[in-house]
Amino acid sequence: MIRLLNKPLHLNLRFFYPIIILVFLIEIFFQIIFLFDIKPLKKTILFFNPFCDQVYWNYEGNSSYDKNYYTYHPILTIIKKENEKYFYKDNSQNLLSPKNKPVFYGSSFIDHEYFKKNNANNINFAIKSYGIDQIYKSYMMTKENFPNKDIVIGFLLEDIDRVIFTQRNFPKLKYKEINGKYELTNVPIIFKDNLEKDLSFYTFKFLKNLIFLSLNNYNYNYHECEIKNKKLLFEYFVEDIIKNSIILNQNILFVTFNFRNNIDDPNWRYSYVNEYLLSKNLNHLDTTKIIKDDLLNNTKLSVIDYYNQKDFHLNAYGFDLISKNIKLFTEQYK
Repeated sequence: MIRLLNKPLHLNLRFFYPIIILVFLIEIFFQIIFLFDIKPLKKTILFFNPFCDQVYWNYEGNSSYDKNYYTYHPILTIIKKENEKYFYKDNSQNLLSPKNKPVFYGSSFIDHEYFKKNNANNINFAIKSYGIDQIYKSYMMTKENFPNKDIVIGFLLEDIDRVIFTQRNFPKLKYKEINGKYELTNVPIIFKDNLEKDLSFYTFKFLKNLIFLSLNNYNYNYHECEIKNKKLLFEYFVEDIIKNSIILNQNILFVTFNFRNNIDDPNWRYSYVNEYLLSKNLNHLDTTKIIKDDLLNNTKLSVIDYYNQKDFHLNAYGFDLISKNIKLFTEQYK
């Protein structure tokens, strides 16, 4: 009887030994790739979620930037050289912006060459790769220079996710809740060549991500990691901006952008931001809705006709459409 009971266990062990050895060999292979940074084989995105995992951005390292156009900033990481005076000059010097021109804050869409072409004479603080936290901070640091102005704050919905990171394309600030208050951390900004890497069981990471992607249309941005923290920080930033805009008699317009694949397949960010801004009765330009409305009037077009293939942002036609709608908003306050 004992032999009969032991036989299945013995067979099971013989079956699992090859699997264990295979997993071990695969893990050694992955460890070598990351240890020696073998770039042709190191596909970081297969192991880490760029919306959730700080280590993903640590492995990616720092991006380069044009030092003739941008300059280092100890809190915002980089700013445009042409805007330095608004950060460092005393407000008593009465720095003036162009009349009847809105001031722009934001990230890559507002900083895009096609958008800036339509708004060439505007002051524009937007920087690609900025998170919603950096957008907020750039407004707070310069707001006193623009009383009685129209302020446009434009961001990609995924910029909300960037608040959980201290490093993305560049090192960045981070707001943390400390004793019931949000405080600025990870400043001054320090550029490091060797960023910290977590010790990882890469085989597990790979299988975990593969399962998640297969269940979520192979799109990481369906993930809801730290969703409560992301929402609370977003609401804190918006409420503080509105509070200050009332004091300065500014008209605030929030403009939200999506990438092409999220126009017909929106995620939690789209419904959340729309509902929140509506609940606060704030001015909001939803570019997804604008594109869909335009499609109803131009039945020969499709969503792809609003985006360029070079960088996945809007094309000249798409940005022209958005700029016209922003102008309609600002004209009502003239």
